[in-house]
Amino acid sequence: MIKLIIFDWDDVIVLGSKTGYYKCYRETLKKLGITMSEKEMDVRIKRKWGQPFKEELKELLEEHPSLVDEAVRIFRDEKFNGATFIDELFKIKGVNELLLRLSKKYKLAVATGNQREMLFGKIMPKFSIPDVFCQIVTAHDNIPPEKTKPHPYMLQLILNEQKIKNSEAIYVGDAKNDVVMARKAGVEPVLVLTGHLSKTEAESLGVKYILPDVTKIESIL
Repeated sequence: MIKLIIFDWDDVIVLGSKTGYYKCYRETLKKLGITMSEKEMDVRIKRKWGQPFKEELKELLEEHPSLVDEAVRIFRDEKFNGATFIDELFKIKGVNELLLRLSKKYKLAVATGNQREMLFGKIMPKFSIPDVFCQIVTAHDNIPPEKTKPHPYMLQLILNEQKIKNSEAIYVGDAKNDVVMARKAGVEPVLVLTGHLSKTEAESLGVKYILPDVTKIESIL
């Protein structure tokens, strides 16, 4: 019996995040005078997807380690916390109503690579996301980089705090790392096709539940 639904945030609850992140990374590299093909940038970002931004930037700048600190400053202060990221975001019709319905039957939580300040300070107010989550854990909450996605640590934190068995929880994500993290934590993964994966790619991961978007989740509960 499912008692807890844990969501990834980006491209699950609110969409457009991948486009926003990539734009921030692309513009950061451009400002540093670094030229990189879209294909190479995509490959490097995916290696560290879901980890803190500094880890992503280290990967993008592996040939230029001396530029990492400046890249973090540009990314954080000028791009991510400016308008570059949030202007790309949009909300699925019906997601707020969905969260309110689910909150009456289940505990709801979030495990995300996004920043707490961005979620509470900008995204949730902009889209009027209801305050229904019993716990939110982000990759920036003083969590060692090696314990962010796809490590199960963030999910284990939530399970322990909420006193829920892993067999009583599901994790809803949009990327391969979400599936790996869920499985390592012993939690059933659910994939939505609003982020990184095509239906064919999702099916290749052997996931039991694949949904077009998060608003269809009630069909599997």
